Amino acid sequence: MTTSPSRAPATARAAWCHAGLAAVVALLVSTVVPIGPWRPAAEVPLFLLGVAAGATALRDHRSPLTTAWRALCVGLACFAASSAVETPALAGVLPGPLGTVESGLDVAAYLAVVVGAIAVVRGPRRRDWAATGDTATLLLAAGLAVLAIVGGRHDVPADLLETGIGTPLITVVLLIVCVPLAMARGRRSVSSLALLAAGVLTVAGYAGRLVAGPLRENPWLDPLPLLAIAALVLAMRHPSVRALGARPETEQEAASSRVLGLGAALLISPALLLLWSIGHGGVGYLLGLGSTLLTGLALWRLAALTRERERARAALAAGEARLQILLENAADVIAIVDAAGSVAYMSPAVQSLLGRPPADYVGRDAISLADPRDQPRLQAAVAAAGRSPGGGSGVVDTDIRVQHSSGGTRWVEMRISGRVDAVGIEGWVVNFREVTDRKLFEDELRRQARTDPLTGLLNRTAFNERLASATADAGPGTSPAVLFVDVDDFKDVNDTLGHAAGDELLLAVAARLSAGVRGEDVVARLGGDEFALLLADADAVRLREVADRLLTALRAPVRVGTRTITVTVTASIGGALGTAGCTAEELLHRADTAMYAAKRTGKDSHVLLGAAEDALP
Repeated sequence: MTTSPSRAPATARAAWCHAGLAAVVALLVSTVVPIGPWRPAAEVPLFLLGVAAGATALRDHRSPLTTAWRALCVGLACFAASSAVETPALAGVLPGPLGTVESGLDVAAYLAVVVGAIAVVRGPRRRDWAATGDTATLLLAAGLAVLAIVGGRHDVPADLLETGIGTPLITVVLLIVCVPLAMARGRRSVSSLALLAAGVLTVAGYAGRLVAGPLRENPWLDPLPLLAIAALVLAMRHPSVRALGARPETEQEAASSRVLGLGAALLISPALLLLWSIGHGGVGYLLGLGSTLLTGLALWRLAALTRERERARAALAAGEARLQILLENAADVIAIVDAAGSVAYMSPAVQSLLGRPPADYVGRDAISLADPRDQPRLQAAVAAAGRSPGGGSGVVDTDIRVQHSSGGTRWVEMRISGRVDAVGIEGWVVNFREVTDRKLFEDELRRQARTDPLTGLLNRTAFNERLASATADAGPGTSPAVLFVDVDDFKDVNDTLGHAAGDELLLAVAARLSAGVRGEDVVARLGGDEFALLLADADAVRLREVADRLLTALRAPVRVGTRTITVTVTASIGGALGTAGCTAEELLHRADTAMYAAKRTGKDSHVLLGAAEDALP
């Protein structure tokens, strides 16, 4: 089994060797081969080396500028064919017909160069109006350049094809294509610089034929167009050709490339003026030089402004990156609510707080994010913030509950700015952080401040608040009543069985008192063995029924202590029925007085006072 020989790798070293070979051939042709029929024949291998390099760019490097390199290969092939046809014509074989064929091949070659240049400008993009504008600029510049040289001549001799068509076209290609590629920041490469060198060498070599004087016959200019082929070989053969025509990675890079292309296009105007002045003389030279200087200064300022813009964009991008990092790592959530009340922006911290990404909240009604119980309070806070003319006033702080993605709620501490009108912001800026643990701790502190630590009943302070509210709301149809309960001989239990047993007894008493009243009634421990009950709506009959029921429930034996000792206790109960206009202090004092009266009657009894200060039967 045989294998086909492998092709040499298309490396950078191979590209330099290939270009070096082309440079040697160019120098030999221009210095060794005399001018005559054999000179164009000797140029044919050089053009074929360029075609081979273009094939490498397409086949091995797979450059995205497929159309450009194909057109360039066609142009080089046409130049090779033109040189091959020129050889017998110079030898006197059919000089007329072969001269016409040669001119046609040269025109085809220059047209192929223009097509390749257009493909470089457009690149692999589709439906890009900016690239279309650049293409139109290239075609207009090429046409004007040809017109500047040819002028009003109707005859087009063979020499004029190079000086009147070839040189202007190559100049336009150099300015609009090669200059931006070589100067594009961050995308400069061996291929782009070699392409620029090829254009410069070509223009410099042919420009001497447009200038009168000794420069026209200068032997140093003769090899320059041929050396341009060597530079072109390097551009197409080098691996960096893959990057030519690639889409810019950033918008800033694309904008910079556009600015460079615009600047290169501006150079065409003074170039055209100089070309026109060559044929007309006079003040055209002065105008051409002045126009070139003026355009150069404008381009220098344009480049400086471009650099300043890039620095400003870089600083802005760095600032935005810093801000994004701060927002992503901040515990606080920052939101922007527009004038319609919808969320326009939500910082990334909201996901750790509420369980959803920021995008899920954008566009939602801001008030709906709050718990329904707190939505009216949030609306009031927004209204209180109002409009902030200076951006530094109208700030409202509030604590609300917001809905979590899991279905529960989280307490947040929210700061709502006054309504602001700034660039990019029209509405409210809201900053909030989670304070669920703090709110739970505060609730626990409030509960402890109002609750008896042993029994869990309300303490004296909370009972007095509830009693004051009940008496303030009392009317002709509502009569609150108070029962004051004191456990009989509780001190004996503490002294004989210990305080632990006494605490168990108090817990049993609290449970029986709570079980003996309605859910809307209030049971509290005032301290020690004293309890109080508030009957929200009572009359003499209910007051007596509750008192009797409590006495019966408290007589039941209670097991206390580790030895399960059974204790039987009783209580003395004093009750008082309130009336309209009776204060909480008065009602509680009457019930306390009635309780002491029950103590004096022998304990395990109750004394109840009616609305008229008389004892109920």
